[in-house]
Amino acid sequence: MGSGLKKMGEGMLVAAAAVFKEKEEKKGWYLVEWWQSRRYLLWRERSKKKKKMLYIIGLGLGDEKDITLRGLEAVNKSQKVYIEAYTSLLSFGISQDGINTLEKLYGKPLIVADREMVEEKVDDMLLEAREFDVAFLVVGDPFGATTHSDLVVRAKKLDVEVKVIYNASVMNAVGVCGLQLYRYGETVSLPFFTETWRPDSFYEKIQKNRGLGLHTLCLLDIRVKEPSLESLCRGKKQYEPPSFMTIGVAIDQLLEVEQLRGESAYSEDTLCVGFARLGSENQMVVAGSMKQLRTVDFGPPLHCLTIVGKTHPVEEEMLDFYRI
Repeated sequence: MGSGLKKMGEGMLVAAAAVFKEKEEKKGWYLVEWWQSRRYLLWRERSKKKKKMLYIIGLGLGDEKDITLRGLEAVNKSQKVYIEAYTSLLSFGISQDGINTLEKLYGKPLIVADREMVEEKVDDMLLEAREFDVAFLVVGDPFGATTHSDLVVRAKKLDVEVKVIYNASVMNAVGVCGLQLYRYGETVSLPFFTETWRPDSFYEKIQKNRGLGLHTLCLLDIRVKEPSLESLCRGKKQYEPPSFMTIGVAIDQLLEVEQLRGESAYSEDTLCVGFARLGSENQMVVAGSMKQLRTVDFGPPLHCLTIVGKTHPVEEEMLDFYRI
C-alpha cells in the first residue's frame, strides 16, 4: 500500500512537471511571437518614414521636353527644385521666359543655382534634402561635369540619400557626325583667354590624342554670372554679362597656342567638326578644316568642336554629309 501511494505521488509530480514544462514552453513561444510581432511593427513603422532624397536629374540638351518620365516623376515628388545654370544651358538659356516654361511644365517654382551657390552654399541645399525631397536639375547628364560628382560626395558625407536620373549629354550627342565614340581620346576644355591668363594645358592632351589617332572633343567655355576682376578688387561683386565661346574664337586660341609651341600637334588644315545647339531642333553640324570653320557663322550658343584623328572608312562616309 505504501509503495503504491509512493508511486502514485511520483506520477503526479511527473505529470505536474510535464504540465509546468508545457506551460513554460508555451509562454516562451508566446514571448518569441510577441517579440517577432513587435519587430515587424517597428520595421513597418520605420519603412513608412523613408529617408528624404536628393534627386540629381539630367534634363537632356534641347528644351523642357527632353526630361525623362522618371525625371519628371522625381520633380513632382520634390518640395524644392533647383536648376544648375553655369556648366551648361538649355536652348533658351536662363531667360525668365525659359524658366517660366519649365515652371509651367513642372507646376512649381524653380530656384536658379549659379556657380556661387553650387560651389559655396550647396550644403544649405543638402541639409534641406535631409528634411524633404529636393530636385537638382542639370542640363545634359548629371555626370557630364565634375562639379556634380563633388555634389554627390558632399551629400554622402552628410548622410543624404542621392538618386541620379540620367539623360543625353554632349559627350554622346557628338556621335551625330559619324565619328565613332570609342575612337575619342581625352576630352579637353578651352577657357576664354584674358590679357594676363592664357592657359595651354589642353595642348598636350590634344597632341597625345592625335599621336594615338584619336579624336578630341573640345568643350568651349561659358561664363554666366561671373564677377568682374575690378569689382573683386573693390570688394563688391559686380557681374559681367553672360558670354559663350564660339567655334571661331576656339580655333583662334588653338592656333595661337600651336604657333607658340610649334610642335605640330595640329594646324589650320587639320580636319575638325563644329557643333552648335546639339539636341535642339535647329542644331548645326559642319565638317571642314580649322581655316574653313573659322569663316562659318554657327549662330547662337552653345558650341563645341571636335579635332578629328585617324578616320575609318565608315566615319569618312558619314563626315561627307557635313563637309563644307
